[in-house]
Amino acid sequence: TGTLNMADLAVKLPTLPEGDFALIRVAGVMLLMVFAIKGALVPLHFWLPATYANAPGPVSALFAVMTKVGAYAVIRCYTLFFPEDLTATGMLFADLLLPAAVLTLAVGAVGVLGAKDLGRLVAFGAVTSMGTLFVAVAQFTPEATAVALFYAVHSTLAAGAMFLVADLVLERRASGSLLTALPPLSQHGLLAACFMAVSIAVAGLPPLSGFLGKLMVLDATRGDDIALIWAAVLGSSLMMVVGLSRAGSVLFWKAHEAEGQSTEHAAQPLAFVAVFALLGGLVMLTLAAGPVMSWLAETAQQLHDPAAYIAANRLEAL
Repeated sequence: TGTLNMADLAVKLPTLPEGDFALIRVAGVMLLMVFAIKGALVPLHFWLPATYANAPGPVSALFAVMTKVGAYAVIRCYTLFFPEDLTATGMLFADLLLPAAVLTLAVGAVGVLGAKDLGRLVAFGAVTSMGTLFVAVAQFTPEATAVALFYAVHSTLAAGAMFLVADLVLERRASGSLLTALPPLSQHGLLAACFMAVSIAVAGLPPLSGFLGKLMVLDATRGDDIALIWAAVLGSSLMMVVGLSRAGSVLFWKAHEAEGQSTEHAAQPLAFVAVFALLGGLVMLTLAAGPVMSWLAETAQQLHDPAAYIAANRLEAL
């Protein structure tokens, strides 16, 4: 098309001749692969578990924000210049994205359930959250896009809090990240409460915004795959609950039965402030879910009707 301007692409792609349709599809799939790598979509998630598990907690918390860029890029590009009414591609990208999203849910949940160390457990939790997010994105409707944006905010806050809590736990454990029972940690009760709160958020249990987000994801799903999507979302949530409960039991409940002496550690008040701030954000998102969804619904409607964006670039939609 001779342009990199997104609005210009939206204008020119529908005008290309049928002989260029194959090139358009190849370009769209290549872009989707790039965004899938960034968003840790299976099978292109290979980089995330090891990277997040070995990075310092604050770095992993920041990465949790950056991973959502992949999902947003899919929303932005595939509603602007690769929409479903584009003759060259049609439903191609939705047909590719939805199975990958469901598979991401399954792989992430199995990873959480089978993780033997805390770092990988939290990392696979991030993979699972991306699967849920992409399930909503793959619907490519204004309603589902609004839900996806809501869940993106929730999962960013929840994953960031989980990585920070995991980092606080690991800094107090002499045996590293392995999920083995050790004597009670310094600030044991506070850490246990924080871990429980972030586990509720990550698993999508009530009363926090993850529960609302998953309900809205299920409500926004349409088409012949609705049974598969419901089974994947609910099944992955159950596996997340089991995996996180097992980890919490080993780290905190069984600690009182472990032999040895507890070790003292610096209080780290600023680290706990960061955790409480993220948890507070989740509470606020839950309480303000109605107004937030109204605003996101308007945003999603604009994304799916890009005429104003094209006009702002002094172009004219066909």
